[in-house]
Amino acid sequence: MENQVKQRLAHICILVRDIDRAIEHYSRILGVVSPSLLNQPIVKEERFAGKDRYLTTFFRALNDGCDIQLLQPLEPGSPIYNRLEKYGEGLHHIAFASTHLEDTFRQLKEKEVTLQGDQFNYDVNSPDTRWVWITPQYAHGVLIEVMDEYKDHIG
Repeated sequence: MENQVKQRLAHICILVRDIDRAIEHYSRILGVVSPSLLNQPIVKEERFAGKDRYLTTFFRALNDGCDIQLLQPLEPGSPIYNRLEKYGEGLHHIAFASTHLEDTFRQLKEKEVTLQGDQFNYDVNSPDTRWVWITPQYAHGVLIEVMDEYKDHIG
């Protein structure tokens, strides 16, 4: 079954004001509750998506485990910066990865799941990774990202 769609919980993204402080705090927490998330180097990257410019890092899980992403907006007035100002630090989104995003996208639309937009989003630095958003209004207050399956390109 080569065309079988596989999905998994890929990561949980946490919006922070100071990524260095958040890395320090999460390293302490994870060192106790999930030390395996500290097995790979912590690498900060600057990324762009639409009008958003941000710093991000991942605590990488082993195998099909769930990564933890930290995200600090850099552009005042950008959508994620405004969200941080309005709601404060905390959960930004949860992400599911799909091996066949087109099929998953079609099925979500068929099930009448409310999506933000009718096309894929992508990071200009990683155009091979695309995603769609399920609106927080539909998902009971949680922004959900559904994305192409990704590989760890860091480290």
